[in-house]
Amino acid sequence: MDMSGTRGASHPPIRFTPGALFLLVGLVVASILLHGYHYGFDDQCVYLPAIKQALDPGLYPADSAFFLGQSQFGCFVSLVAWTVRLTSCPLPWALLLWHFGSLLLLLGGCWRILRRSFRTPAGVYGGLLLLTVLLTLPVAGTFLVICDPYLHTRTLATGLILFAFADLLDRRLAALVWLLLAGLAHPTLALLGLCHLAVQAWPGRLRTASSSAVVAAVAVLMISPLAVSGRWLPDPGDSAWRSALAGERYLFPAQWTWYELLGAFGPLGILYLYSRLAGNRGLHDLARICRRLAISGSLGVAAGLAIGMVPVLLPLVALEPMRALHLIYLFLALTTGGLAAELLPRSGKMIAAALLVPLAVAMFLAQRADLGTNAHIEWPWVTPENDWRRAFEWIRMNTPRDVLFAMNPDYLLLPGENEHGFRGLAERSQLADSKKDRAVSRNDPGLAWEWREEVLAQRGIEDFDENRLAGLRRRFGVAWILLRKDAGRAASLPGLACPFENRTLRVCRVP
Repeated sequence: MDMSGTRGASHPPIRFTPGALFLLVGLVVASILLHGYHYGFDDQCVYLPAIKQALDPGLYPADSAFFLGQSQFGCFVSLVAWTVRLTSCPLPWALLLWHFGSLLLLLGGCWRILRRSFRTPAGVYGGLLLLTVLLTLPVAGTFLVICDPYLHTRTLATGLILFAFADLLDRRLAALVWLLLAGLAHPTLALLGLCHLAVQAWPGRLRTASSSAVVAAVAVLMISPLAVSGRWLPDPGDSAWRSALAGERYLFPAQWTWYELLGAFGPLGILYLYSRLAGNRGLHDLARICRRLAISGSLGVAAGLAIGMVPVLLPLVALEPMRALHLIYLFLALTTGGLAAELLPRSGKMIAAALLVPLAVAMFLAQRADLGTNAHIEWPWVTPENDWRRAFEWIRMNTPRDVLFAMNPDYLLLPGENEHGFRGLAERSQLADSKKDRAVSRNDPGLAWEWREEVLAQRGIEDFDENRLAGLRRRFGVAWILLRKDAGRAASLPGLACPFENRTLRVCRVP
């Protein structure tokens, strides 16, 4: 029987107390210490320059399309910029505080769902502890982690979706408000969250006819934003747009490895098994949540497979429906920790708690292995040790604000760079890079030709002679270049003036 409106065994809800708030704050601090914190990193290649341009419109006169195209949907950038203006807080500090608040919101939403799903505080705390340890766990082959170790609008939107989820379980209309706020923060993630919530809200059992209706409703919810704006849809025959898609394997599940596919389908099966276990133990709310998450997650995986394999659906690839697994992984961690803490005997609980220590060590070491040349926590008051970040800082302090830079278009992938964005940290315009600007061009096909032209023009820049460097100035207006010292002949050209260099890089004027 589908006990959609009752708690497991008529136990009163676990109440929020100052102690619970203290626990959540402590878990946020622990998560930052364990998983680290980074500034200008990964997707902040897009969001950080957008925030800086909102604060100072004179920045980025030549290349703002490559970050505004992705950041303009939603109010996240404007909201962060507004808080900086209002408080006069330095931007690096503001981003750290926003990250702290986003994590607190996310864990607070988890707390609300766990207290609705389990009978005892042990179940609530067990779920929160395991999730905190696994926050940077990769989500199958989607190139996502459960929660990024830096400020990302996805963390904020996930917290809002979790609050919507909790209010939906409590049958409160406030769920719509939280979902609307999530849409303002991250429209695509909110759309996927809406799909999960639509399945959770479906009345009664999901029999065959009802399941068909849910599938149709979710499909409409996913496609409707594009249907009302057909001009957004790219031409599948556009060669530049296809170039932007090339190599983006995470968008095409049929190209995933066997273990990535196992990471997509396995959690869905585990959630279904958890639903049976929870139902047998009288945790009917949890059983219903897990069962319906398995259904909505399966719909997302099916949509991802269809879009990647059916040519006519290829223009919908930017929806990235496989990212429906993001919420599946989050709930899998919550449910695993909660069930272990609530249902295991005392000796089993002690063993499970002890296993958290090596698991936390493994997560920490994985972060250090991935970003070993950077500080684990990039505090706002600490001078960066990374050669790339030092070069970006010199450029910010010593070059004209309106200049355009060129560099190796693959710079984000080079050893020691660790995906720290040039635009956001150097506060200067650059020709398109091959990684982050590729993603923006994929979602905004109008930029695809410009992206491809600029990337190709910079290929092999570290072996350019003076004539080819001068050609960059004539063709694009490039005035400065960033070169690795020992990568090619360009950095040692006799007529090249390079006022800054360190162990790795030289910053030079184009002749």
